[in-house]
Amino acid sequence: MIRRFNYTGRVLIRRPDTRVTLTNAEPQFAFDVDLNLASYNLPPEARVFFEAYRQTTWMRFDFGRVGAIQRPDDRRLIEFDSPEGILFRVKVTAPGDRHTLLAEADRIPLVKTEEQETPRTPLLPVKPQKLGDEIYRLDFSSPENRPLLLINSDAGEYSLIARAPAFMSLVYPAVFREVLTRVLVIDQHDDYDNPEDWRSQWVRFAMLSPGLGEIPKPDETEDRLDWIENAVSAFAKRIQVRSKFAEFWREGGKQ
Repeated sequence: MIRRFNYTGRVLIRRPDTRVTLTNAEPQFAFDVDLNLASYNLPPEARVFFEAYRQTTWMRFDFGRVGAIQRPDDRRLIEFDSPEGILFRVKVTAPGDRHTLLAEADRIPLVKTEEQETPRTPLLPVKPQKLGDEIYRLDFSSPENRPLLLINSDAGEYSLIARAPAFMSLVYPAVFREVLTRVLVIDQHDDYDNPEDWRSQWVRFAMLSPGLGEIPKPDETEDRLDWIENAVSAFAKRIQVRSKFAEFWREGGKQ
């Protein structure tokens, strides 16, 4: 029987709250999950399901209830011939037969153990550089076009400037907007599942904020620009931009 879900008013589960890892790679690979639903105020009796998919192949696993998560003993991905490219979604549904969707996360990658242990390049590396009278500049001239935040070495200790409340509150939302515009509007990037692609990494970072919804199609430029503005607003709220600037202002910034 095909179960249909009512998606109205669903909550988007943030990526840091769900991680899927590969286990038992040989002879039959399986998966394990770390799931944190404590901050979402979901009913304890709501049902939790994980779905693995790749193209037309699909498997579903029952993880019990929000108030008593129970990992199924058999988490082997027997329908798949390899772990490469498998994605997961987690669905939390209301108790009962209507299967109303209360919360969801999608396009969760299957992480190999060695990937967890391997240090990754920071999302936005920060480097000192002489910039004349500019304080900072966003640079895309690396071989991979990966963004680099340059801070004027003549302005002071660049690592301290990067963490200063005034700098963070005024600069980082602007940088976030510029990078997303480059990725989604100029490059019209549309592949968010490649963990090695810096553009996918930035989009997935943006999607950590709840309530953004699906990214519009590449040819829907105005809708993508609106999505970017919503992402920047959510990002500013997440890093508490207003309170950081208020702290700076109270401590003498208005002098």
